[in-house]
Amino acid sequence: MISLSDAIQIVHNVNKYSYTPIWPAIYGKHLGVATHGPIGYAAVSAPTVGRALSTFIEWFQIRSASYVSKIIESEENFEIVVFDTSGDDAYKQFFFESLMRAFEVLISLLAVESKCQTTLHFETNAEHRRELMKNEYASKLVFASDTNKLVVPKAMWFQASPLSDHDSHELNLRKCQQLMEQMEYKNRCDIAVRHLLRRHIEERILRQGDSELLPSLKQTSEALHYSERTLIRKLQQLETSYKEILEAERRSFADKLLRDARYTIFEIADILGYKESASFCRAFKNWFGQSPSAYRRSPRA
Repeated sequence: MISLSDAIQIVHNVNKYSYTPIWPAIYGKHLGVATHGPIGYAAVSAPTVGRALSTFIEWFQIRSASYVSKIIESEENFEIVVFDTSGDDAYKQFFFESLMRAFEVLISLLAVESKCQTTLHFETNAEHRRELMKNEYASKLVFASDTNKLVVPKAMWFQASPLSDHDSHELNLRKCQQLMEQMEYKNRCDIAVRHLLRRHIEERILRQGDSELLPSLKQTSEALHYSERTLIRKLQQLETSYKEILEAERRSFADKLLRDARYTIFEIADILGYKESASFCRAFKNWFGQSPSAYRRSPRA
């Protein structure tokens, strides 16, 4: 992987000499699954469109550590919000525009029967490029937005993927995990926190909850050799928090474990560190809009 400084310089050079001002979108369009290795294969083999997108946005940090993201649920949509951390406006614009065009290609592969339309919000005004961008992107476009984000209707997000392959998905997720662990992210403590929590949850799955409880904020800080105050500050700089990362991991594992009939709802709650299954059920309903038992009975589970 090339350094961020080199990547920024390349973007500036291409901006200067490119024949078209929408080259980032064209670049994103031609980034096929194979070019992303296990990240792409894990995404395309995911069980639903939403899982494919969230897999891609999470593990793409293997290829680029210059962003953080959040998935926000509203009544009718899911929003993938992308925050740039490179500090360079040209690179920020390139990254979001190319990544979102790649997302559109992925969605077109998986949501073949969906009539829902995604919406792309750009921070840029794109005054001299709007018509070209409208012709290139498949989504509805909104310019001069407060944040860069992709809005996906829930009907599309939960749509089952025709390319779903459980074994391939799990295999490539493990490969992503191995790649991530081999790389150094000295300035990305959010990734370190996520991996620490993930390892603890995986250990509890193996031992059916009979292992150490999930680490608290204080214990996480100590494990990463930060003071609690320093870790909070570093996570805030990355637009996240210990609580948000913990919730994201619990949500991801809850979805995965409910697809496995070997685990009862009580056992899943225990694995994820809930003292009472009722607390887990309330959290799950906030995440997915229905109870764990109803979710387990649904076709996508």
